[in-house]
Amino acid sequence: MTISVEISMHPLSENYLERVDAFIKNLQNYPQIKVVVSPLSTQVFGDSTQIFRALEKEITHAFIAGQAPFVLKVLKDDLSNMDLSAY
Repeated sequence: MTISVEISMHPLSENYLERVDAFIKNLQNYPQIKVVVSPLSTQVFGDSTQIFRALEKEITHAFIAGQAPFVLKVLKDDLSNMDLSAY
């Protein structure tokens, strides 16, 4: 099944930007998922199995570096090309 996931990471550390950047860079190493970065969140699009496998690995890696709450919104289908101009 194809899904879209919006991710917000909130590291509880002084070097929070470095940790967010590292998390995003790690996600970009998965060629099978599409990663779109915006100022407020990161979106990933692709097969649910591949996305959840990548998120499990990278969120675990982020937790090893320190406390970092995550907020995830998961939607069915690839919404990366959705026209939001009407909103």
